[in-house]
Amino acid sequence: MPVSASKYTDTTASDRVIARIKEMISSGELKPGDRLPAERKLAADLGFGRTQIREALHKLEFYGIVKTLPQSGSIINKLDITSLDGLISDVVNLQGYDFYSLVETRVLLEAKAIRLCAERRTDQDMSAIVKALEQFNRYWDTAERVTYDFAFHRAIAEASHNPVIKSMLLIITPDILAIYNRERFCAPRQSLMNEHKLMVDYIRDQNADAAEQLMIHHLSDVTEFARQKLSQQSPPVEK
Repeated sequence: MPVSASKYTDTTASDRVIARIKEMISSGELKPGDRLPAERKLAADLGFGRTQIREALHKLEFYGIVKTLPQSGSIINKLDITSLDGLISDVVNLQGYDFYSLVETRVLLEAKAIRLCAERRTDQDMSAIVKALEQFNRYWDTAERVTYDFAFHRAIAEASHNPVIKSMLLIITPDILAIYNRERFCAPRQSLMNEHKLMVDYIRDQNADAAEQLMIHHLSDVTEFARQKLSQQSPPVEK
């Protein structure tokens, strides 16, 4: 299927905040390991509202660029400065990719991640995945479900013990979820809980084939949603 070059999202205020933070890192004003100023101060210094600052920090945390610690605020992760700069560039430039390509890539990565997870998971990994499942179940019918759904899938990616797959999912998934939210696609469904639980069972039993097939099925609605979006954006074919 040909992929449209159309963009589904425009540059937002939060993206401009991210770009400004990147400038602060590039100039040396902020360094890996530094704590970011409080939201109120960032809003005043950068000329944005606190809502835009909060959205930007939330997105940067999703990508693993910043880490929020209780009582300590947001801290820039201690990555190599070149890698950090490149990762932030990816965040800012990601809007250039079309939605279908993002979803198609997510399905490929998620399927491989859960296969490797089932093959490689440790007892510690299982504890983290089960905890993530419990958190999702607690919030599955609230506005926070998207955050905890992402956390569950991230726990699986971490247990794949393939840092490249994990990093790529961290880069693309937040933008996909933002579009879900905007389109109100992620309505609470009991089947999500059931499928998540079955994933955990397959991972625990190290049934890699079943886990991979379930993940593909689990994301089939997402793929169809993206395909519909693509068809709406693609120009009609001349006959």
